[in-house]
Amino acid sequence: MKKHVKQVLGLSLFASACMAVGMGLSYGWSAKASEEKPIAVSARGLEHMPPIAEVAEKLNPAVVAITNTSIVRARSANPFGQDAPFDWFFGPNQRRRSQGAEEEQRVQGGGSGVIISAEGEILTNHHVIEGIRGGEAKIEVKTADGRSYPATILGKDKELDIALLKIEARHLPYAELGDSDASRIGEWVVAIGNPLGLDHTVTQGIISAKGRSGRLLGAGSGLESFIQTDAAINRGNSGGPLLNLRGQVIGINTAINPAGQNIGFAVPINMVKRIIKDLRAGTPVSRGYLGVTPQELDQAFQESLGVKEGVVVGDVQRGQAADKADVRRLDVITSVDGQKVKSPDDLIAAISGRRSGESVKMGIVRDGKHQEITVVLGDRKALQALAGGEAEDSEESAPQNREADGRLVNLEKSYGFRAEALTPANRHQFGIEGDRKGVVVTYVSPRSPAAGLRGFAPGVIIAAVGTREVEGVKDFQAEVRKAGGRPLLLLLRNPRGAGQTTVAVSPR
Repeated sequence: MKKHVKQVLGLSLFASACMAVGMGLSYGWSAKASEEKPIAVSARGLEHMPPIAEVAEKLNPAVVAITNTSIVRARSANPFGQDAPFDWFFGPNQRRRSQGAEEEQRVQGGGSGVIISAEGEILTNHHVIEGIRGGEAKIEVKTADGRSYPATILGKDKELDIALLKIEARHLPYAELGDSDASRIGEWVVAIGNPLGLDHTVTQGIISAKGRSGRLLGAGSGLESFIQTDAAINRGNSGGPLLNLRGQVIGINTAINPAGQNIGFAVPINMVKRIIKDLRAGTPVSRGYLGVTPQELDQAFQESLGVKEGVVVGDVQRGQAADKADVRRLDVITSVDGQKVKSPDDLIAAISGRRSGESVKMGIVRDGKHQEITVVLGDRKALQALAGGEAEDSEESAPQNREADGRLVNLEKSYGFRAEALTPANRHQFGIEGDRKGVVVTYVSPRSPAAGLRGFAPGVIIAAVGTREVEGVKDFQAEVRKAGGRPLLLLLRNPRGAGQTTVAVSPR
């Protein structure tokens, strides 16, 4: 009997232990499963509509209509046509005038603005107050209560498309400048302005995207990091505020994409706040300048350089800030003052947000090693002095060396293009300047990936492979062989002018 009881107790203890282990395993599995949940968004406040009406009611008085009247010189038109039957009646002088003498004409344009101080400071776009067709502009501001004031331009910044006006008035209702960096994609926003002459029109939408470059619109200075919104913006909204639901200005509406619908863009207010002191003082805006050609760290660059995030230095301008700090071509810039940079636009925004003469610490990767470099920024005005042609894009890979003497390198099978030594004949054919060294691209197959590269076309010069300059086909072949079929990093140079850039292309 005792033996039986012991067996039962032993089996019970064994079963309990198995259950405990099983429960532990089950708990671990269920805990893991509970971590793998779909993304959920809290629906708190969904029963309430956003306070659009309250924003519109309170902020409308801070929005103004701006009229730009410019006097331009233009040729008058003959209302009767060139051979009007009445020309003979008015004599030869009148005849000459009717055929297009220059006369002064009055033309008008306009837009919107937002009052940002009780003393009558108004933010708007530079293009709203710029003289039309080169004429001298006279600016008039009409407030929400119907009063009109002549306006003085305190300061303007064409690159950012921002201007600061002043009217002689006191105790005006004004809007608060918010924090555009804190705004979120999907957040409700309100636009107020004067589209198509319809005063104080209110539209609402969301923030569709942030960090949009002006290059997406086929224009821009490269400084822009636009807020994109689907709040309806039309001609005349320019210069008006983009507001969050607290009534704070988070952007100045500045552009639309006419090819789409409800695709509008606003200059982030934080970019405006960085230059507001310069605008108030009427001094030229000071912006930092690095002096590099930034390029996307695409897959080919990632594979070749062994870096997953950052911006490739495609070229370094001699004598500029980066050159003085020993930044080199094919360095990968990963951060500026501790803030990560993931695209050329990120880098441009980070540098242009500083003033000329400021020091920044840049994190870079060079030859696989992380390091930090301190750069004293130059002035962005140097861009105007260094303006030159754009370089194009190119390819690379282990070539077929068809000619033993190195006269011709045939890369067509592997990469879809051919490269030849520079000769008097092809210099003449492609208009290549006499100081160019390297090899010239002479053919690009339309079926190859190379054909899809912007600007990669017959006539472009390959001046270096990696960090090694090439003076001819022999050097080029040697460097291509070293790559062993990996992506090549090619320095491309325009056949004429100063433009150059670096590209990476994976094997075909």
